[in-house]
Amino acid sequence: MKTAIQIALLIVIVVLVYFVYESIMEPVRFRQEVQVREAEIIQRLKDIREVQRSHRSRHQRFTGDLDSLVMFYNIDSLALVRAIGHVPDTLTEAEAVRLGLVQRDTLWVAAKDSLLRNARYPIEELPYVPFGQGERFQMSSGFIERGLVRLPVFEAFVEPVVYMNDLDNWRVYYTREDGLKVGSMQEAVLDGNWE
Repeated sequence: MKTAIQIALLIVIVVLVYFVYESIMEPVRFRQEVQVREAEIIQRLKDIREVQRSHRSRHQRFTGDLDSLVMFYNIDSLALVRAIGHVPDTLTEAEAVRLGLVQRDTLWVAAKDSLLRNARYPIEELPYVPFGQGERFQMSSGFIERGLVRLPVFEAFVEPVVYMNDLDNWRVYYTREDGLKVGSMQEAVLDGNWE
C-alpha cells in the first residue's frame, strides 16, 4: 500500500512540475514568436516607408494606395544627380557649379533598381501583412497645413488582431494595443511607433 501511495505521489509531483514548467514557458515562447512576427512586419513597414519617400521625391506627394506603390516601384524611375568635376577646398559646390568647375548631370534610373535591394520577398507581397493570412496593411495619405506650408503625409498600419489572431491567449500577453504603424496623418513624421 505504501509503495502505491509513493508511486501516486510521484506521478502527481511530475504532473505538477510539468504544469509549473508550462506556465513559465508559455509567455516565453509567446514573446519569442512575437519578436519574430514584429520583426518581419516592421521590416515590411520600413520598406513601405522607403518606397513612399521615393514616390514623394518624384511626385511631391505620397500615395494612399498600396497597389499604386507597387506599380510605382515596378514602372517608374528616379532622378540621380551626378556631379562631374572637382570642388576646390576654397569654394562651395554651388560656387564651383556657377564658375563651371563642376557640372551636374541628371540620370534616370528605374525605381526597382535602386529601392528595396535587400528585400527577401517579391514586391507584389509588399501590401500584405506577414502572418496576416492574406490581410493587407491599411494605408492613407493626404496633406496637412503647418503655418503657411502644405505638407504631404501618409500612414500605414496594421492592428494586432490581424497578425496575432492565430496565437492562443494573445490578448492576455500582447501589450501593443495599437498595433504597428509608420507615418502619421496628424504630423509630418515618417517614424514608426516601434522607434
